[in-house]
Amino acid sequence: MSTSPEQDLGKRIRSMRLKKAITLQQLASRTNLSKSLLSKIENGKVSSPVSTLFTIAKALNTKITYFFNDQDENLPIILVRKNERRQFHRMDARFGYTYEALGYKRKEKLMEPFILYMDKKTAKNVTFSHPGEEILFILEGTWEFKHGDQKLMLKKGDCIYFDASVPHSGKPIGNKPVKAFMVICSGENNRSSLGELVLNYTK
Repeated sequence: MSTSPEQDLGKRIRSMRLKKAITLQQLASRTNLSKSLLSKIENGKVSSPVSTLFTIAKALNTKITYFFNDQDENLPIILVRKNERRQFHRMDARFGYTYEALGYKRKEKLMEPFILYMDKKTAKNVTFSHPGEEILFILEGTWEFKHGDQKLMLKKGDCIYFDASVPHSGKPIGNKPVKAFMVICSGENNRSSLGELVLNYTK
């Protein structure tokens, strides 16, 4: 019987937590997430945004790569076919975003690439901030993007490269969903630093 991406991810989080001898309550205290939510994540009952996964990875002193990577070695080149992408946040989840992990097969890396999907009907008003830099390339739709006090209207073919430590957010404009290629980089020349990348969000 096959398992869902949420179940696979939950098992990896639980395995790492038990390996570190950390209780659910202790993890809840370290992440400021409820024990109930963490239990649902570990049991694959809910999807989690990037922010939550980075927060859990930091609390467990590991890298988010661990939650997606199936490889035991750091291969010099990896290929992720279209049907191999890992979707880990569905439209019906808390923030209304869907992320597909593209580089999960590489064990250690400086960058985390994703395909981001956002629909006007489901997307929530969320502000993110985290260390490092980020790239967003709009593949489809129109996106109103806010970076600090600056507001930009992004359309298909537009690309932005920005300081991710500055609070940023975005929302779809019009009826067409937004699809974007997103790369998150820790900003440090140290592969192990990626596990320290945390996204904070405010509603």
